[in-house]
Amino acid sequence: MSMAVQCIDCPSFYAIPSGIGFSDDFKNLVKNIKNQIQEICEPLTIGRPLEEAVKSLIEIYRECAEENWDGYNALPITANAFEEASNIINLLPTSIPMPEILAEPGGEIGFEWRKGDRHVFVLSVGGKHKINYAGIFGSNKIHGSEYFGESLPSVIIENLRRLYS
Repeated sequence: MSMAVQCIDCPSFYAIPSGIGFSDDFKNLVKNIKNQIQEICEPLTIGRPLEEAVKSLIEIYRECAEENWDGYNALPITANAFEEASNIINLLPTSIPMPEILAEPGGEIGFEWRKGDRHVFVLSVGGKHKINYAGIFGSNKIHGSEYFGESLPSVIIENLRRLYS
């Protein structure tokens, strides 16, 4: 099941990975992502970072969906973690740069925003409706966990704005 997605307002195409060997849940996620991308993709200048973040997330999921993906017994990224990470990307304020997206050995998907050595904010999701986060803002540090449902917790948005203000 290979699909290409095209944004209505921008001419770029990108492929969503083949569904061969993937569960029906994964195939449904692919369909949902395709629909979400088409709904939110805006002109190239606005849509490009979002498109790149989604492509990065899909690539990470594809490469890390099996146990031991790192050669050091890493847990696989689950479809639930992938879905939560996709939701985070779609919920980020447009005024915030897209993060670097990373696979974590515990099966979570991490997001990192960096604005210098002592200005970093990271969060991770593992498909359990929970966001773990940590930040360094100069000499100040913060960390915690928040429930993740249909919207980003305000503490996450506040800390991202803090990083980029």
